[in-house]
Amino acid sequence: MKLSAEAAMVAPPPGRAAWVAAVFALVLVLHWTTPAGPHEWHWLHLVAQKLLFVPVLMCAAWFGLRETLLMTALASAAFGLHIAVHWRGQPMLQADQSAELLNLWIAAPAGWAVFRAERLAAERLRRAHADTLLALVSSLELREAYTAGHSRRVAAYSLLAAERLGLREPAFLRALETGALLHDVGKIGVPDSVLLKTGVLDDAEWETMRQHPENGAALARGSDALEHAAPVIAAHHERYDGKGYPAGLSGEAIPLGARIVAVADVYDALTTARPYKRAFSHAEAVACLRDQAGAALDERIVKAFITIPLEKLRETAARYGVELLEVSP
Repeated sequence: MKLSAEAAMVAPPPGRAAWVAAVFALVLVLHWTTPAGPHEWHWLHLVAQKLLFVPVLMCAAWFGLRETLLMTALASAAFGLHIAVHWRGQPMLQADQSAELLNLWIAAPAGWAVFRAERLAAERLRRAHADTLLALVSSLELREAYTAGHSRRVAAYSLLAAERLGLREPAFLRALETGALLHDVGKIGVPDSVLLKTGVLDDAEWETMRQHPENGAALARGSDALEHAAPVIAAHHERYDGKGYPAGLSGEAIPLGARIVAVADVYDALTTARPYKRAFSHAEAVACLRDQAGAALDERIVKAFITIPLEKLRETAARYGVELLEVSP
Protein backbone atom coordinates (compact mmCIF):
# COMPACT_ATOMS: atom_id res chain seq x y z
CA MET A 1 0.00 0.00 0.00
CA LYS A 2 1.34 3.42 -0.97
CA LEU A 3 1.19 6.27 1.51
CA SER A 4 0.32 9.82 0.55
CA ALA A 5 3.24 12.19 0.19
CA GLU A 6 2.24 13.95 3.42
CA ALA A 7 1.95 10.71 5.40
CA ALA A 8 5.31 9.53 4.09
CA MET A 9 7.20 12.54 5.43
CA VAL A 10 9.49 11.40 8.21
CA ALA A 11 9.93 13.04 11.59
CA PRO A 12 12.74 15.58 11.82
CA PRO A 13 16.09 14.23 12.99
CA PRO A 14 16.55 14.17 16.76
CA GLY A 15 18.21 17.25 18.23
CA ARG A 16 16.30 19.87 16.29
CA ALA A 17 13.99 20.58 19.24
CA ALA A 18 17.09 21.31 21.30
CA TRP A 19 18.31 23.74 18.64
CA VAL A 20 14.98 25.59 18.70
CA ALA A 21 15.07 25.77 22.51
CA ALA A 22 18.67 27.03 22.48
CA VAL A 23 17.95 29.75 19.91
CA PHE A 24 14.82 30.81 21.81
CA ALA A 25 16.75 31.05 25.08
CA LEU A 26 19.57 33.03 23.42
CA VAL A 27 17.12 35.52 21.90
CA LEU A 28 15.36 35.97 25.25
CA VAL A 29 18.63 36.61 27.06
CA LEU A 30 19.70 39.14 24.41
CA HIS A 31 16.31 40.85 24.47
CA TRP A 32 16.09 41.11 28.26
CA THR A 33 19.68 42.14 28.91
CA THR A 34 19.63 45.15 26.58
CA PRO A 35 17.76 48.08 28.17
CA ALA A 36 14.44 49.06 26.60
CA GLY A 37 14.77 52.82 26.97
CA PRO A 38 16.58 55.21 24.63
CA HIS A 39 20.34 54.57 24.70
CA GLU A 40 23.18 53.80 22.31
CA TRP A 41 22.47 50.03 22.42
CA HIS A 42 18.74 50.38 21.74
CA TRP A 43 19.29 49.11 18.20
CA LEU A 44 20.46 45.78 19.65
CA HIS A 45 17.31 45.57 21.72
CA LEU A 46 15.21 46.08 18.60
CA VAL A 47 17.20 43.45 16.69
CA ALA A 48 16.66 40.94 19.51
CA GLN A 49 12.96 41.73 19.37
CA LYS A 50 12.84 40.83 15.68
CA LEU A 51 14.89 37.70 16.32
CA LEU A 52 11.89 36.23 18.15
CA PHE A 53 10.72 35.27 14.65
CA VAL A 54 13.69 32.90 14.25
CA PRO A 55 12.67 30.06 16.64
CA VAL A 56 9.09 30.36 15.38
CA LEU A 57 10.21 29.92 11.76
CA MET A 58 12.55 27.08 12.78
CA CYS A 59 9.51 25.25 14.17
CA ALA A 60 7.58 26.04 10.98
CA ALA A 61 10.39 24.54 8.89
CA TRP A 62 11.02 21.43 10.99
CA PHE A 63 7.80 20.59 12.83
CA GLY A 64 4.02 20.66 12.51
CA LEU A 65 1.46 23.43 12.97
CA ARG A 66 0.85 22.53 16.62
CA GLU A 67 4.54 22.91 17.52
CA THR A 68 4.75 26.14 15.51
CA LEU A 69 1.78 27.68 17.32
CA LEU A 70 3.14 26.52 20.67
CA MET A 71 6.44 28.28 20.02
CA THR A 72 4.51 31.37 18.89
CA ALA A 73 2.59 31.33 22.16
CA LEU A 74 5.82 31.02 24.17
CA ALA A 75 7.42 33.88 22.24
CA SER A 76 4.28 35.98 22.71
CA ALA A 77 4.23 35.28 26.44
CA ALA A 78 7.89 36.28 26.79
CA PHE A 79 7.37 39.42 24.72
CA GLY A 80 4.16 40.26 26.58
CA LEU A 81 5.97 40.02 29.89
CA HIS A 82 8.64 42.35 28.55
CA ILE A 83 5.96 44.88 27.54
CA ALA A 84 4.32 44.69 30.95
CA VAL A 85 7.59 45.05 32.88
CA HIS A 86 9.71 47.43 30.82
CA TRP A 87 6.95 49.71 29.48
CA ARG A 88 4.86 49.89 32.65
CA GLY A 89 2.82 53.07 32.89
CA GLN A 90 3.20 53.89 29.19
CA PRO A 91 -0.03 52.61 27.60
CA MET A 92 0.64 54.08 24.16
CA LEU A 93 4.03 52.40 23.92
CA GLN A 94 2.56 49.18 25.29
CA ALA A 95 -0.13 49.24 22.61
CA ASP A 96 2.48 49.91 19.92
CA GLN A 97 4.66 47.06 21.13
CA SER A 98 1.67 44.70 21.46
CA ALA A 99 0.90 45.28 17.80
CA GLU A 100 4.23 43.57 17.03
CA LEU A 101 2.73 40.34 18.35
CA LEU A 102 0.17 40.37 15.55
CA ASN A 103 2.98 40.11 13.01
CA LEU A 104 4.29 37.06 14.86
CA TRP A 105 0.91 35.32 14.73
CA ILE A 106 0.59 36.09 11.01
CA ALA A 107 4.11 34.92 10.16
CA ALA A 108 3.88 31.64 12.12
CA PRO A 109 1.04 29.86 10.23
CA ALA A 110 2.08 31.46 6.93
CA GLY A 111 5.63 30.20 7.36
CA TRP A 112 4.39 26.75 8.34
CA ALA A 113 2.18 26.60 5.22
CA VAL A 114 5.09 27.57 2.95
CA PHE A 115 7.49 25.05 4.49
CA ARG A 116 4.81 22.33 4.45
CA ALA A 117 4.24 22.89 0.73
CA GLU A 118 7.99 22.65 0.15
CA ARG A 119 8.21 19.42 2.18
CA LEU A 120 5.30 17.90 0.27
CA ALA A 121 6.87 18.81 -3.08
CA ALA A 122 10.22 17.34 -2.01
CA GLU A 123 8.53 14.14 -0.81
CA ARG A 124 6.60 13.77 -4.09
CA LEU A 125 9.85 14.20 -5.99
CA ARG A 126 11.54 11.62 -3.75
CA ARG A 127 8.71 9.17 -4.37
CA ALA A 128 8.93 9.78 -8.12
CA HIS A 129 12.63 8.94 -7.95
CA ALA A 130 11.81 5.82 -5.93
CA ASP A 131 9.29 4.71 -8.56
CA THR A 132 11.95 5.23 -11.23
CA LEU A 133 14.37 3.08 -9.25
CA LEU A 134 11.82 0.30 -8.91
CA ALA A 135 11.14 0.47 -12.65
CA LEU A 136 14.86 0.00 -13.32
CA VAL A 137 15.02 -2.91 -10.89
CA SER A 138 11.91 -4.48 -12.40
CA SER A 139 13.36 -4.24 -15.91
CA LEU A 140 16.36 -6.28 -14.74
CA GLU A 141 14.14 -8.82 -12.98
CA LEU A 142 12.21 -9.37 -16.23
CA ARG A 143 15.47 -10.55 -17.82
CA GLU A 144 16.83 -12.50 -14.87
CA ALA A 145 13.56 -13.96 -13.57
CA TYR A 146 15.09 -16.38 -11.07
CA THR A 147 16.50 -13.43 -9.08
CA ALA A 148 13.13 -11.63 -8.87
CA GLY A 149 13.01 -9.59 -5.68
CA HIS A 150 16.75 -9.97 -5.09
CA SER A 151 17.61 -6.26 -5.20
CA ARG A 152 14.68 -5.34 -2.95
CA ARG A 153 15.65 -7.97 -0.39
CA VAL A 154 19.26 -6.81 -0.47
CA ALA A 155 18.10 -3.24 0.13
CA ALA A 156 15.90 -4.29 3.05
CA TYR A 157 18.61 -6.52 4.55
CA SER A 158 21.13 -3.67 4.19
CA LEU A 159 18.91 -1.28 6.12
CA LEU A 160 18.44 -3.88 8.87
CA ALA A 161 22.22 -4.27 9.09
CA ALA A 162 22.70 -0.50 9.24
CA GLU A 163 20.24 -0.38 12.11
CA ARG A 164 22.22 -3.03 14.01
CA LEU A 165 25.39 -1.02 13.37
CA GLY A 166 23.77 2.10 14.85
CA LEU A 167 23.90 4.03 11.56
CA ARG A 168 21.06 6.54 11.48
CA GLU A 169 22.26 9.48 9.37
CA PRO A 170 19.45 10.04 6.81
CA ALA A 171 21.73 10.88 3.85
CA PHE A 172 23.80 7.73 4.42
CA LEU A 173 20.69 5.55 4.69
CA ARG A 174 19.25 7.00 1.48
CA ALA A 175 22.51 6.30 -0.38
CA LEU A 176 22.63 2.81 1.10
CA GLU A 177 19.07 1.95 0.12
CA THR A 178 19.39 3.39 -3.38
CA GLY A 179 22.76 1.74 -3.93
CA ALA A 180 21.42 -1.61 -2.73
CA LEU A 181 18.37 -1.38 -4.99
CA LEU A 182 20.56 -0.56 -7.98
CA HIS A 183 23.63 -2.64 -7.13
CA ASP A 184 23.04 -4.95 -10.11
CA VAL A 185 21.54 -2.41 -12.50
CA GLY A 186 24.71 -2.55 -14.61
CA LYS A 187 23.69 -6.07 -15.63
CA ILE A 188 21.19 -4.46 -18.00
CA GLY A 189 24.15 -4.09 -20.39
CA VAL A 190 25.28 -7.72 -20.03
CA PRO A 191 24.26 -9.93 -23.00
CA ASP A 192 21.67 -12.63 -22.29
CA SER A 193 24.17 -15.27 -23.41
CA VAL A 194 26.29 -14.33 -20.39
CA LEU A 195 23.69 -13.14 -17.88
CA LEU A 196 21.38 -16.12 -18.27
CA LYS A 197 24.04 -18.80 -18.75
CA THR A 198 23.54 -21.64 -16.25
CA GLY A 199 26.97 -23.19 -16.73
CA VAL A 200 30.43 -21.96 -15.78
CA LEU A 201 31.44 -18.68 -17.41
CA ASP A 202 34.65 -18.63 -19.43
CA ASP A 203 37.29 -15.93 -18.96
CA ALA A 204 35.83 -13.58 -21.57
CA GLU A 205 32.33 -13.96 -20.13
CA TRP A 206 33.62 -13.29 -16.61
CA GLU A 207 35.31 -10.15 -17.88
CA THR A 208 31.99 -8.98 -19.31
CA MET A 209 30.15 -9.78 -16.08
CA ARG A 210 32.75 -8.01 -13.96
CA GLN A 211 32.00 -4.76 -15.77
CA HIS A 212 28.50 -4.48 -14.30
CA PRO A 213 29.44 -2.62 -11.07
CA GLU A 214 31.20 0.18 -12.93
CA ASN A 215 28.51 0.26 -15.64
CA GLY A 216 25.85 0.61 -12.98
CA ALA A 217 27.84 3.32 -11.19
CA ALA A 218 28.25 5.22 -14.46
CA LEU A 219 24.49 5.12 -14.93
CA ALA A 220 23.99 6.51 -11.41
CA ARG A 221 26.58 9.25 -11.92
CA GLY A 222 24.60 10.44 -14.92
CA SER A 223 21.69 11.43 -12.69
CA ASP A 224 21.73 14.06 -9.94
CA ALA A 225 19.09 12.02 -8.11
CA LEU A 226 21.18 8.83 -8.12
CA GLU A 227 24.76 10.11 -7.95
CA HIS A 228 24.93 9.64 -4.18
CA ALA A 229 24.53 5.87 -4.67
CA ALA A 230 27.32 5.48 -7.24
CA PRO A 231 30.10 4.55 -4.73
CA VAL A 232 27.93 1.76 -3.28
CA ILE A 233 27.11 0.38 -6.72
CA ALA A 234 30.70 0.57 -7.96
CA ALA A 235 32.23 -1.20 -4.94
CA HIS A 236 29.69 -3.85 -3.92
CA HIS A 237 31.89 -6.64 -5.41
CA GLU A 238 35.10 -5.42 -3.78
CA ARG A 239 36.51 -7.80 -1.16
CA TYR A 240 37.77 -6.82 2.26
CA ASP A 241 41.07 -8.57 1.51
CA GLY A 242 41.55 -6.60 -1.71
CA LYS A 243 40.87 -9.49 -4.11
CA GLY A 244 37.58 -8.18 -5.45
CA TYR A 245 36.65 -6.08 -8.46
CA PRO A 246 36.57 -3.70 -10.28
CA ALA A 247 39.23 -1.60 -8.45
CA GLY A 248 40.77 -4.11 -6.03
CA LEU A 249 39.95 -1.94 -3.00
CA SER A 250 40.50 -3.39 0.46
CA GLY A 251 39.48 -2.78 4.06
CA GLU A 252 38.23 0.67 5.01
CA ALA A 253 39.00 1.96 1.51
CA ILE A 254 35.79 0.23 0.39
CA PRO A 255 32.83 2.56 1.05
CA LEU A 256 30.91 1.49 4.15
CA GLY A 257 27.64 1.26 2.23
CA ALA A 258 29.23 -1.11 -0.29
CA ARG A 259 30.58 -3.31 2.52
CA ILE A 260 27.08 -3.55 4.01
CA VAL A 261 25.50 -4.35 0.64
CA ALA A 262 28.15 -7.04 0.03
CA VAL A 263 27.09 -8.91 3.17
CA ALA A 264 23.38 -8.58 2.37
CA ASP A 265 24.02 -9.63 -1.24
CA VAL A 266 25.87 -12.79 -0.19
CA TYR A 267 23.20 -13.68 2.36
CA ASP A 268 20.39 -13.36 -0.18
CA ALA A 269 22.32 -15.28 -2.85
CA LEU A 270 22.86 -18.10 -0.37
CA THR A 271 19.28 -18.28 0.91
CA THR A 272 17.57 -18.29 -2.50
CA ALA A 273 17.43 -21.09 -5.04
CA ARG A 274 19.27 -20.63 -8.31
CA PRO A 275 19.38 -22.94 -11.36
CA TYR A 276 22.79 -24.14 -10.19
CA LYS A 277 22.14 -24.45 -6.42
CA ARG A 278 19.51 -25.08 -3.78
CA ALA A 279 18.48 -22.48 -1.23
CA PHE A 280 20.65 -22.58 1.88
CA SER A 281 19.04 -22.40 5.30
CA HIS A 282 19.58 -19.40 7.56
CA ALA A 283 21.96 -21.43 9.71
CA GLU A 284 24.02 -22.50 6.67
CA ALA A 285 24.11 -18.95 5.34
CA VAL A 286 25.28 -17.59 8.71
CA ALA A 287 28.05 -20.20 8.77
CA CYS A 288 29.17 -19.11 5.29
CA LEU A 289 29.15 -15.45 6.30
CA ARG A 290 31.33 -16.27 9.30
CA ASP A 291 33.73 -18.17 7.04
CA GLN A 292 34.07 -15.16 4.73
CA ALA A 293 34.39 -12.57 7.53
CA GLY A 294 37.73 -10.81 7.34
CA ALA A 295 38.39 -12.15 3.84
CA ALA A 296 35.65 -11.32 1.36
CA LEU A 297 33.48 -9.51 3.92
CA ASP A 298 33.96 -6.93 6.65
CA GLU A 299 33.99 -8.89 9.93
CA ARG A 300 32.33 -6.08 11.89
CA ILE A 301 29.40 -5.98 9.49
CA VAL A 302 29.06 -9.76 9.46
CA LYS A 303 28.92 -9.78 13.26
CA ALA A 304 26.19 -7.13 13.19
CA PHE A 305 24.24 -8.86 10.43
CA ILE A 306 24.04 -12.23 12.16
CA THR A 307 22.51 -10.55 15.23
CA ILE A 308 19.45 -9.48 13.22
CA PRO A 309 16.53 -11.49 14.65
CA LEU A 310 15.61 -14.37 12.38
CA GLU A 311 11.96 -13.30 12.45
CA LYS A 312 12.85 -9.91 10.92
CA LEU A 313 14.83 -11.59 8.17
CA ARG A 314 11.96 -14.00 7.52
CA GLU A 315 9.44 -11.17 7.27
CA THR A 316 11.69 -9.33 4.84
CA ALA A 317 12.28 -12.41 2.68
CA ALA A 318 8.55 -13.25 2.62
CA ARG A 319 7.67 -9.69 1.60
CA TYR A 320 9.69 -10.24 -1.59
CA GLY A 321 8.72 -13.79 -2.42
CA VAL A 322 11.20 -16.00 -0.54
CA GLU A 323 10.59 -18.46 2.26
CA LEU A 324 13.60 -18.34 4.57
CA LEU A 325 14.48 -21.72 6.04
CA GLU A 326 15.79 -21.84 9.61
CA VAL A 327 17.62 -25.14 9.11
CA SER A 328 18.30 -27.40 6.12
CA PRO A 329 15.33 -29.49 4.95
